[in-house]
Amino acid sequence: MSINDELSKELAELDSSFMKELYNLQIPDNKEDQSDIIILDNNPMPQEAPQKPAYPKAKSEPEEAIPNTYSDLHDAPVEYIEILSSTEVGETKTIPQDAVITSLDNLLFSRAPEVIREKASDSFWNLADFIDKMPHGIVDKKIPGIGATTLEINSKRNSIIVFPTKALAYGKHSKHPNTLYVGSEIKGQNEKVTNQQIKEYLTKDGYKKLLVVADSLGRLLGIIGEENYKDYFLMIDEVDVLQTDNNFRPQLEDVIDYYLMFPKKNRSLVTATMKEFSNPYLKTECRFPITWQYNTRRDVKLLHTNNITQVVVNEINSHPTEKILIAYNSILQIQNIISTLDDKSRSECAILCSEASFKEAGEYFAPKLGDNDTLPARINFATCCYFTGIDIEDSYHLITVSDIRRSHSMLTLDRMAQIHGRCRKVNGILSETIIYNTLGYVSVIESMAKYTATLLNKAQKVLKVLKSADEISQGDYTLTDLFAMVKEAIREKAQERIAGNELINLIRKDVYGKDVPAYLNIDYIIERTELYTIYFMPETMKAVLGKLVNIIYYSSLLYDIAPEQGSIEKSNKDAQNKLADCYIKDAINNIKTLSTTEQLNDKKLNFTIRHSRSRAKIFLERFIKLYKYVDLDSLLHHLWEIRSDNNVAFKNLNNAVMYWALDEEHPFKVAIRRSFTLNKRYSAGEIQEILTPIVQYHLHKVLKPRKYVALLKSIYATDRTSRNKYIIRGENPRGFTEHTSRIAIKENNLLRLFML
Repeated sequence: MSINDELSKELAELDSSFMKELYNLQIPDNKEDQSDIIILDNNPMPQEAPQKPAYPKAKSEPEEAIPNTYSDLHDAPVEYIEILSSTEVGETKTIPQDAVITSLDNLLFSRAPEVIREKASDSFWNLADFIDKMPHGIVDKKIPGIGATTLEINSKRNSIIVFPTKALAYGKHSKHPNTLYVGSEIKGQNEKVTNQQIKEYLTKDGYKKLLVVADSLGRLLGIIGEENYKDYFLMIDEVDVLQTDNNFRPQLEDVIDYYLMFPKKNRSLVTATMKEFSNPYLKTECRFPITWQYNTRRDVKLLHTNNITQVVVNEINSHPTEKILIAYNSILQIQNIISTLDDKSRSECAILCSEASFKEAGEYFAPKLGDNDTLPARINFATCCYFTGIDIEDSYHLITVSDIRRSHSMLTLDRMAQIHGRCRKVNGILSETIIYNTLGYVSVIESMAKYTATLLNKAQKVLKVLKSADEISQGDYTLTDLFAMVKEAIREKAQERIAGNELINLIRKDVYGKDVPAYLNIDYIIERTELYTIYFMPETMKAVLGKLVNIIYYSSLLYDIAPEQGSIEKSNKDAQNKLADCYIKDAINNIKTLSTTEQLNDKKLNFTIRHSRSRAKIFLERFIKLYKYVDLDSLLHHLWEIRSDNNVAFKNLNNAVMYWALDEEHPFKVAIRRSFTLNKRYSAGEIQEILTPIVQYHLHKVLKPRKYVALLKSIYATDRTSRNKYIIRGENPRGFTEHTSRIAIKENNLLRLFML
């Protein structure tokens, strides 16, 4: 037996024992122990020649919060006369600069009663009327639209304000020409800001106000330089969107890495709908709540239904002349609604969505709000990029739709509040209607606090094993391959599947390339798990929402899908699929152009992926994994054939490519060839019996019984007999014609190549 085979055997045993330990994990019941679990291993894993730790230096105890003082909120001291009694006043005093201020309590708010409104001008209900600059720490402003971003833009200091989307960042920049927008191109309005433009802006006189999209923060900070962070105040606006969106935009958590590099008094996380953070370093941030008098509860009409299209159409028709805004994060479903309206109503529609979706929106696409921030049409639909941070100065009926059929269109109650808060006009919301459907089932979690601790503990346990593997193999090259395989196997276990079958990573690589817990993903898992319980039954939503708003009307409306509606939905779905195919064809043409010009490489492909629509993005992500092993024409053909299929089809293709690419003398390929005979019949049980030790030995996995047959069919062309047996016909079932690269004999870490 070769040394590589011995290492593989050892790995299989180690992998098995670790997984047993991981899945038998027990979480202590007492609160003190759970707190310890959340903090766990504060000592960051050492790296080779690190520039700086990704997080603050570890301490035996969490750092104490640094409270805000008077000077943190005000530019100049204020004098006041001390009142000693009803008839006597004292000397004139000045508020001490170091006086601690823990919150702003009971401020006036623009929805105050008329008697209050008569005593103050409109400007009085802005945050800038109370403080000169934003507090540091976690700022829970409670109410959207109180001018937090504007306050920081006008403050007398250098500011970096981070937004989750370019629509928000550029929208604020448009209103404040002294700022610099840093983000990708805004078609028809702004080209991508270059590094040179950023450098030129930084040399100008006056306070620097940089409005940056989250994805571009790293580029900006690289130009500013870490030694200059102390000269800037970093404000992360709408931070709850980072928690909600990080699962499908994993780079968002890099923002938190950068945030923690700034001095505590030079940073803040801001939102009107603050959630809890699982990140232990954020738990030690100063908390600064803002409360408001006269914050009246919204009046809401709540409609449950099994046919959202029909109910939305009914609501639109009930407002035949006034403006309407329908918040619905699904362009396909928006098109279904528009197609169901009459001709006149269709001519009055517009879809406010991102530029990336303009083809899906078609003739209804509206790239931005109308003049003076009014709605561009009478009947307006908006997707998620208009759910936060946009100021609408208009009067309209608001219809918010939460659809559980797709995770991205199922809304939290906080997101519903944010959508309502987009209206900046006093009494601009003429009516508010929330329409939703329900799951009818739910996975019950006994304790969210304990579930959070379990997820954190699972992530930390995996990280400890990865750290141990690095420490044990350090300086011993004979163990390098072994522990590379260990780490690959372990990372697979650092995931959590939640309702809706979303598989979420519990660990990530931070901006320094170090493995750390994916805290925002854990926040997302907790949020989604709680959310599914709300959409369990119609009455559950009613009860939970009723604690936050006044439900002035409730009904559960059940409709059959009429043949006409079904036909419309099928037609729009077909049109969407054709459009997706066009995007993929464009991607294929781009690949062929890159190949012809000898520019086909990972860097070019990754750039294309970042700027691609969903289905084309998936196609390109699949292509980049395989293109180095197979001739271009064969690969593009097979990827096109499975373009609409789920990930199972790609797994089978991937495994076919990887086996094809293995060197002819690779131990895994040799073992397979020795174990099967051409033109011989094998039952599913026999296939499992033969492949189980081979897969466990070389791939360090134990598969479900049916997956062994799928793996065999990726390797060999087979015929299935009437007696449910499989005849082995030959290798290369996909008919690949050319090896463009081979996987070397010494490659032991097959788990990173095969998908099982």
